[in-house]
Amino acid sequence: MSEQRQDRVSREGPGQLEQAVEESEGADPGLPLLFYERLASASVDEKLTLALEAASHPGFDEEDLFEVGSRLEQALEEAGRYAELEGVLDAWKERAPRVYGAEPAVRTWRVELALRLSGRGRDVGGALTTLARDTGDAELVLRLAEWCLYRGRIKEAWAGLLEAWPRVREDETLAEWTRVDYVSRTVLTSMDVALREAPDVSGARLGERLSAFARAVPHWVEQALALRTGREPWKEPPGSLLQVAPAALFDEQRALVMALEPELRLRQGWPWGRTQLIYPELYHLLPGPRGQGGGLKRPRELLLPDLEDLSHWAGSFPEDRGLHPHVHAATALALRPWGEFLHRLGLVEDEELSVWWEGAWQALGPLPEQLAVGNDPALVEELHRYLRGGWPHG
Repeated sequence: MSEQRQDRVSREGPGQLEQAVEESEGADPGLPLLFYERLASASVDEKLTLALEAASHPGFDEEDLFEVGSRLEQALEEAGRYAELEGVLDAWKERAPRVYGAEPAVRTWRVELALRLSGRGRDVGGALTTLARDTGDAELVLRLAEWCLYRGRIKEAWAGLLEAWPRVREDETLAEWTRVDYVSRTVLTSMDVALREAPDVSGARLGERLSAFARAVPHWVEQALALRTGREPWKEPPGSLLQVAPAALFDEQRALVMALEPELRLRQGWPWGRTQLIYPELYHLLPGPRGQGGGLKRPRELLLPDLEDLSHWAGSFPEDRGLHPHVHAATALALRPWGEFLHRLGLVEDEELSVWWEGAWQALGPLPEQLAVGNDPALVEELHRYLRGGWPHG
């Protein structure tokens, strides 16, 4: 919020909140109901004024901060003035420090503001580390770390993930698959940071960096280091993918997905951090070993996501979109490069790739609008541009 607007608010005499208090007799703790009625019908500028005045009310508490902040955030977003939320948070921190410090949503807003305004000197790493230390919320830290990774901010992501790990490790209420996803993402992020610092980092040196995770470190780490860096190319297993046992097939699919990462950096210009987001989402989209025992005729049946499954994935997981929007965006953007990668390896033929990508492009249509829940408008626009480009014939 501009200093001029804040000065105007302070000079206007009795504020709208004071009037609301005067008109509310015997009010319960918290902001009076009349305040929320006025907030609902107020213009954006009036909402800003009311939000500033709210912190001076003696009943202003954490529930009020969350409710007023959420409504104001939505109004500012719709008006294209999201950055002005920062000024309100600063004012709340000064006027109601106890309430400000007690409401976890403040940390989330601070990180999202830092990410969206990162070109203006914002401390993304500091904001994420503070949130991780204060909340230890695995899903929240993971979502915001993935946002950092998508933008290539691997050190900030690593700092936040590492800060929250002790509480994530000890959280007995956490679903085990969430903990596994957290560890996998943290391990890959540690690898990215190590490679940025020393491109020739060894497996032993990486193991030292991962010692804090002990037995939680995935068994595929050394293979990932070799494939994600391009030090070793993917090698087709003896015989054919069509004949390998189901367990071995899953290993080969995982290896292929990781071998795609150097291609994304070299051919698509993706930064370190973003490439890892295709794992494990793309891996999970690949067909399973159905039809083994003679039913499968082409490797594409094991390596290109089924179009019906892809359509369901693109349009039917609104809850997951809010948790992992940047993972889903990276996966969608990697689908065509994935098909081209398989084609260069001789695993998919020209006609197979063309027909599949036409269907995949159409299946992805609902995805950009669903990603709006991630609070990153730039991400939505990137997906729109990608899909507006159409699909290449031949």
